[in-house]
Amino acid sequence: MLDTAAQVHPRIKELGLQDEYPFASHFIDTPMGRMHYLDEGAHTGGSTVLAVHGNPSWSFLYRVLVKGLSSDRRVVVPDHIGFGLSDKPDDEHAYTLKAHIDHLEDLVLKLDLTNITLVMQDWGGPIGLGVAARHPDRIKALVVMNTFGFYPPVDGMDPEALKLPPPLLMMRSKGLGDFMVRRLGFFERQVMTMATATRRNGPVKAAYRDVFRSSADRAGVMAFPRMIPTNTRHPAAKILLEETGPYVEQFDGPAHIFWGLKDPLIPIGALAAWKKRLPQAGVTEFETARHYLQDDEPEALVHHLRTFLTSKVD
Repeated sequence: MLDTAAQVHPRIKELGLQDEYPFASHFIDTPMGRMHYLDEGAHTGGSTVLAVHGNPSWSFLYRVLVKGLSSDRRVVVPDHIGFGLSDKPDDEHAYTLKAHIDHLEDLVLKLDLTNITLVMQDWGGPIGLGVAARHPDRIKALVVMNTFGFYPPVDGMDPEALKLPPPLLMMRSKGLGDFMVRRLGFFERQVMTMATATRRNGPVKAAYRDVFRSSADRAGVMAFPRMIPTNTRHPAAKILLEETGPYVEQFDGPAHIFWGLKDPLIPIGALAAWKKRLPQAGVTEFETARHYLQDDEPEALVHHLRTFLTSKVD
């Protein structure tokens, strides 16, 4: 079911984000609860930008992009279930890569989105590409931002024994991981700070931190690090190997790669892997940007993305 009377969400007012995030909220129903999304700009039947976030962010991450692109095109940005203004079920095991793909697919089909330019960052890559692999006729262009979509994410890594950095291993562990991520909010309070070059203050800081009210709200945040596959038997690896990876390999449409070169979360070798798989893609590298380049280089990102859309997509 789609809502029909969208307005600025009360939680946005509570967090003091009306100026940063002056958008009407929309919702669809999913098996895990209500999924929030933005739908801004011109509904003219032309190309649509569908921007997909990762962990532990939400549509707020794309606020400058929405403002910069929606003057002459449609921009749709969902909050995954468990994030932002969407419902946040407490059952961590319900959060799977397939479930996230299913929810995004529901949104695309219910809105009947076509001629999509798919913008993806972090876990938005495998989620967005999961939908693209199911509905390739709806996808016109790909925009990659510090993400992954195939397994392993870096060529040459052992697919049966993928090594993860110690901090990530701690966050994945039972007990300690739950205490760090769910109770202390370690991901949005510490990891996002480490992975962003710019300093967040005031309402912007609160947007990422206070959108989660308690440990019960962070089940989806906790699920993502534990969802990272370290061998080919993992359910997420199966999707990357059999669905999203092959889709990327055969995609020959317009594409562009934006990459923060100081990313502490995704190894730089992933950029080379993307360049290899999308040889037609233009590449814009930001020397000082980290993982969340939407916050580190928002104006430059919008400028280059607009250039790509007008020259390669429209």
